[in-house]
Amino acid sequence: MTNIITLESLIEEHKKRMPTLIDTGAMYSRYKYPNMAEYTKWLELTKRYIAQKYSNDISVSAFESICKIGISPSQQEKLLAVLEALQILPDIISDNSQYIDKSNDKEPINIVTNINNTNNQSQSQEQSLAVELFLDAIKNDLTGRQIKELKEVVAEADNDFQKARPSIVAKLKEFGADVASNIIANILTNPIIWGGL
Repeated sequence: MTNIITLESLIEEHKKRMPTLIDTGAMYSRYKYPNMAEYTKWLELTKRYIAQKYSNDISVSAFESICKIGISPSQQEKLLAVLEALQILPDIISDNSQYIDKSNDKEPINIVTNINNTNNQSQSQEQSLAVELFLDAIKNDLTGRQIKELKEVVAEADNDFQKARPSIVAKLKEFGADVASNIIANILTNPIIWGGL
């Protein structure tokens, strides 16, 4: 890393590192980089950089939340996406600020968001994050062929999940006892899920 730290240099460093992500196949901490110490250093440096340069911006809290998810290709892409969004649109957007349209010289237009909408949006984002965690846990422990077989079981039951449930359970047992327990363990040991228990 160069002596001068910029958002662009942090993005470029991570873009170079991402292709080296390794799938260890382990039950816990399935993905890792060959040099985890360098990745950890980059992550902490990036957190400090965006906290200093973009304090109170919604992207700082988004970046922090994504960091808490276990390392995976999609998680790493999300970290990069937050940084690239800050690079493209560097103006601070705080959670509690009102958007002011400065596109013309007339009186600024204030758009106020209803508090209920904000709560619903937050709840929706949390639910979306939870669904992504479950999907990542499933995709990490099942092969593409196994996922296809499960989809076929559901299709045979005319997409009636209640009808397909016993066949899904049987199919998971067929894949091996470790598969189902690994999926559940990956879900339960995720810091976000564990914190909610």
